[in-house]
Amino acid sequence: MAQPPAPLRVLGAHADADSPRVVGAALVHEGSSRQALLRRYPRREPAPALASTLAAILADSGQRLRWSAAPVEELACDNGDVTFRIQVRVPPSCLERTCPVLAYYSGGCPHPGYHWRPEFFLRAGFIYAEPAIRGARCTEAWARADDGPLREVAATDLEASSRCLRTRFTREGAPPKLGILGWSYGGNQTLVGMTRFAGHYDAGFALAAKTDLHAFFSQAPPELRRARASEYGDPATDAEQLHANSPITYVERVKAPLALMLGDRDPKVSLSDADVFVRALQARGQDVSLMIVPEHAHLTERPEEVVFQHAHVLQFFTTKFGMPLSVDTRP
Repeated sequence: MAQPPAPLRVLGAHADADSPRVVGAALVHEGSSRQALLRRYPRREPAPALASTLAAILADSGQRLRWSAAPVEELACDNGDVTFRIQVRVPPSCLERTCPVLAYYSGGCPHPGYHWRPEFFLRAGFIYAEPAIRGARCTEAWARADDGPLREVAATDLEASSRCLRTRFTREGAPPKLGILGWSYGGNQTLVGMTRFAGHYDAGFALAAKTDLHAFFSQAPPELRRARASEYGDPATDAEQLHANSPITYVERVKAPLALMLGDRDPKVSLSDADVFVRALQARGQDVSLMIVPEHAHLTERPEEVVFQHAHVLQFFTTKFGMPLSVDTRP
């Protein structure tokens, strides 16, 4: 019998997007109820018109809609004796006026050329920046520059990025609104930027992120714990290091709106840890939200998943920055 065709994935999808390593069940602490957490932080549909527009841009695949393929700007950002680069894309409408900036963090190294993710944000009126801070896989040495005990100092690149971007895009004395965004490793960086370096970003959206490194790795499967020990630390021997690099340690510092999105099928996150984090912010009256998506795993890269997540991200930042929710679909 012929096998059914594999589900379509988008440009840049990981080859192991369906492997057990990244698809399973999110961690839930003993004594917590998975179903109660799903009810407390339910899945919500994004605005249908926005989702339809993003789906059309994604399906275009850069054939007509190619703002992201325009030449990029490279900023050199200094942080003490370390210099890193920030790749920036600017939409046509923002060449001469102040526009909000989104700093997208990931473990990858930024590259110029068309990509659907910056295309979404450029067309919604955002300047799109990708800081290649320590930990980005630009070279082997740079990728390891935030491993283990180096992470606490390397994280100050998040603060330096915010200074560089605000300076570069302040026009006639008007500084831009600055958002921070990321998935997985970039989601962790987003939470650190919003907690430890609170005040440097005006809003943040973290997806597939860990809120408490020590609690997570203390309960993670042994193979995952071993695989990540050199990068993050081992809870049995590096507890202080894990606490120093965990967003929950600095949760009392949060000043700006923050959203989190997790997948219930993501074995690399803890729903219980996120609940503790969000409840701590809610107790202070902080603007925070969490959504748990039952069908999402760690690498959400099918078209419908991409559209769902990015529609919510755009709704969040346009609302918090007081922008019209409008996506330009002109070539």
